This record gives sequence, C-alpha cells and structure tokens, in this order.
Amino acid sequence: MKCLMFEEIGKLAPSEIPEPTYPVWIKVAATGICGTDLKSVYVGHRYFRPPTVLGHEFYGQICKAPEGYPLKNGTWVVAAPYYECGKCDYCKAGKGDLCENKNYVEAGSFAEYVGVPLDYMEGLFVLPEKKNTDDYDVYALTEPLACVINGTSRLETVPGYSKVLIVGGGPMGALFALYYASKGIEAAIVEPNDERAARLQSWGIKTVKQDQVQKGEYDNVVIAVNIAKLVSDYLPLVRHGGTLLVFSGLPKGESLDIDAGAIHYNEVSIKGCSGFGLDHFKESFSVIKANEKLFRQLITNKFDFEHGQQAFDMLKAGKAFKILIGSDINC
Repeated sequence: MKCLMFEEIGKLAPSEIPEPTYPVWIKVAATGICGTDLKSVYVGHRYFRPPTVLGHEFYGQICKAPEGYPLKNGTWVVAAPYYECGKCDYCKAGKGDLCENKNYVEAGSFAEYVGVPLDYMEGLFVLPEKKNTDDYDVYALTEPLACVINGTSRLETVPGYSKVLIVGGGPMGALFALYYASKGIEAAIVEPNDERAARLQSWGIKTVKQDQVQKGEYDNVVIAVNIAKLVSDYLPLVRHGGTLLVFSGLPKGESLDIDAGAIHYNEVSIKGCSGFGLDHFKESFSVIKANEKLFRQLITNKFDFEHGQQAFDMLKAGKAFKILIGSDINC
C-alpha cells in the first residue's frame, strides 16, 4: 500500500509498505501533522527513527472487518492513537494519561490503511453522517484537542473572573483559544509574528504582545512554546492564586529558573501535562461535534503523499496552522 515514508532526517517521500495484518482495516482519509512529527523529521526523536511511517492524528472509513464486527464497512470513524488499560494504579487513580500499559494503534497513519485489533473498539468513535467527505476533516483535530483538554483540566477557570493567557500562537496555542471560546472563557494569545497574529484575529481570537501583558491580568497562563525561559518570564505575571501550565514539551534534563517568591507568597502553582486520557478524547470528540465550524478554521492546507515533503516544509517555516495529509477514499 502507498504511504509517506520518513526516510532520513529532513527527508520524506512516497513509498510502498505491506498492508496491515490486523483483522480490522481503516482506510485513512486524512492525518494531521503534529509537533512530534515535525521534531522527528527535522531534529530526530528517540522513538521514531527513520525509515518509518509517522502520523497518528487520523480519521477514515472502516473498509475491512470480519463478520459480526460491530462497525460495518463504510463507517466513518476517528481513532484514538492510544488509550489506557483501565486497570493499573494510575488508571484507578483517574490518571489515565499516565498509564504505562496503554493500547496503541501500532502503525503510522501517513498511509492508505491502518489496521487495529478486534478489541480496539473503545478507541474508535463513529462520526456523524456528512454529504461532503471533506467535512470530516475537522475530526483530525480530535487527538490534539484531547491533549489541550488534558491541559485545561489542570487549570481552574471561573466564568466572569478567569482570563487565560496562551503564550504561543501555533496550532496548539490556537486550539487552546478556540476551546476556551467554545466555553465562553476569555482568552488571549501572545504571538509576536504579525502575519500569524492577523490570522488568529480573523478567527475572533484576541492577540497581544508580551510587553502588553500586565501583572495580575491573567489567572491562568499556558506556555505553548518549548522555550524554558518563558516559564521564568511569565511566572511573576500570573495573578495571585493562579496557575502556570507548562504545556509544550521541554528537553529532558532542562532546568527552569523560577521565582520561589511567586510560588510561596503569591500562591501561584506550576503544573505540567503530556498526552491525553480516553476521557479527554471523548470530550474532544463531543466539543468538535458541537463546534465543527469553529474548529475547522484551524485547518489551512491539505496535501497528498506526493506533496508530503512540501507540507512538512511549509509547516516548519510557520506558513500554515494545521496541515492534513490525505489519501483518496475508495472503500
């Protein structure tokens, strides 16, 4: 089957790989490029070494399943790329995102098909019927929004009181702002790039420059850029009793230079998060289903495998927000 192969650092190309061996096949319609994909291709990642097929933010159609399977061929689904075991100590404590025995979709989705085992039903969500198949594209955002919702669960937002500042207007920062817009919570994004800020503003998102942020103006601050210094820059600005969320991943072993007084005297909390739990994915699916038009704005480009390198280069250059890579549907 056709795929987009990550061949070496900085290089992707269309290729062919064997078809799935699992009994249930999903014909992949589109997959979003995420930050981990970008890092893997241009910097390297210990878990995703070339040659390999990347991709996990995908949706598509069931196109092969044994008799008696609950989902019929032709059913449109979005798949959680993993979900927790539900049995370990972390899961019993309600911390499914930290589960160490997760169930995974074991192959990358920059491919024509992805296979899943019969018992992966809990990770598949049936999409609402659409006349135009492109209208399903917004559901490729389900996984990244689930990660955002995991982050928002660490923050305390009180309608009419809370204001959220998101540092970084990339795809994930924009998802934070759109999520809070869907909930009626005031949010703003710090985005130094004027062109990107203008696009965010066209979606109804307030943008500010760093020097415009007043101390105590925001009770929740989200660091959505992987620059450690931003934590020390913004911690003193958080309203007393508020929270700073380190959302973007920082290199292992990197230290944070923080003001202890802000934590002790101002009672500001610093929290982190990574990935999502199945409950976050379920909420993400529901939020997108109720606000398809709002979230669809984030998808700015769509390419096929032949133009996969162009898609990655464009995203790396900051010339797009969310890019999907898709294959033709023919189940």
